[in-house]
Amino acid sequence: MSHPPAPVNTDPQTQTPELAAYYADRPLMIRNVALIGICNIGWAVADTLIVPLVMMRLLELGVRENIQGSITAVNGWALSFLVMYFSWKSDHTVSRLGRRKPYLFLSAPFIVGSMFLFPVFNEARWVGVLIALLIMKMIFMDIKLSTFPLLNIDCVPRRMLARANSVFQIVGGLAGFIMMQTAGKIIAVAEWFPYVLGGSIMTLTTLVAFWIKEPPIHHPTTEKFKIWSTFKVAAEDKRIFWLMAGVAMINAYIMMNGQWIWFWSKETLQLDRGEIFHALSWGGLANVVLAWPIGWVIDRWGGFRVVLMLWFGQLLCFLWAMQVHDKGGLIILSLAVTMTAPLYAGADIMVYKSAPAAEVGSITSTNSCIRNLFRAALAMASGWAIFWMGHNYRVGFVMGMVMSTVGLAMFWIHRKKMARPTAAP
Repeated sequence: MSHPPAPVNTDPQTQTPELAAYYADRPLMIRNVALIGICNIGWAVADTLIVPLVMMRLLELGVRENIQGSITAVNGWALSFLVMYFSWKSDHTVSRLGRRKPYLFLSAPFIVGSMFLFPVFNEARWVGVLIALLIMKMIFMDIKLSTFPLLNIDCVPRRMLARANSVFQIVGGLAGFIMMQTAGKIIAVAEWFPYVLGGSIMTLTTLVAFWIKEPPIHHPTTEKFKIWSTFKVAAEDKRIFWLMAGVAMINAYIMMNGQWIWFWSKETLQLDRGEIFHALSWGGLANVVLAWPIGWVIDRWGGFRVVLMLWFGQLLCFLWAMQVHDKGGLIILSLAVTMTAPLYAGADIMVYKSAPAAEVGSITSTNSCIRNLFRAALAMASGWAIFWMGHNYRVGFVMGMVMSTVGLAMFWIHRKKMARPTAAP
């Protein structure tokens, strides 16, 4: 009498006894999430304070939106290829520190150093030096963002990705709210004080990463990196490229909002720096309330329905942005964007859940490459369009909403293609 074949284990996180034990250890997972959260939160809070100050200071020194958009674009194109190399490299790194952490400790000194140096050269005659410091910070931040965020995927069971991510958003939202509410007072202390404070926070939270225990994955490379190495891994099922195109474009309005809202608030709404931080801070507080429910929705529903909710939320934000003329309207817009933006994780997680544990970096870096190529092009195009249209920042918002709609179409095409049966190998 024949017996049915034993079920095949398709969970990439339990296909070895060591990995199964690692992901079954709930106290270890909680400790890792806490440590990753502290590190990520510290970096995000410092970046939330410093990046807008750098952008607005350069604007005051005559570096207009067309030039800043172009700098962002060049960095985005560089990141498209850096993320492939360093994500692939970290997949295959074997060290006592782990696969991802060495790249954090490599990049952190340059990022923090640029922050400490920025107020030293904060004058019009040093504007070239300031731009060079900004570019240095961007490049090493690219290395960090290509590798360290993969720990968020590595250290958590796939079925809990969105909920674990929501924990970071809750604590980060609360910390960000406090930081932005007090930004006016921080700026008032001295022009140099926010940079020193941000750099110090980054330094302390980086040290916390030493105690993160990475999963027991040892995947040394068998070949040298080539520009198409990560694409070759992703291309085992070419339909994923429709999904990645959708992921790149679906939150284009949110991206344009983040890119230009500081300049728009300063130049068009005529708010000072403290008022802008105060108005935008309320979004972080809303994130504290909404992060866990949204994470639950993404884990429970996932897929196209969440993407559709993301697009519809952006449409409402866009329509309201066309009506904003004062600080009160800006606060409402900030809250609306905060309620919508976390849904984007549902798009990325569609890619993450399909990735083998040993090849996470290759899949995610291919996804990031496509996304950054698109975002860089949109940043440059919108920057010059805004400049040519008399510094009308709403032009950027229109461009973002149009491209978000194109992204929704990419998801629809991917959904249709996945519904069709594939030919047997």
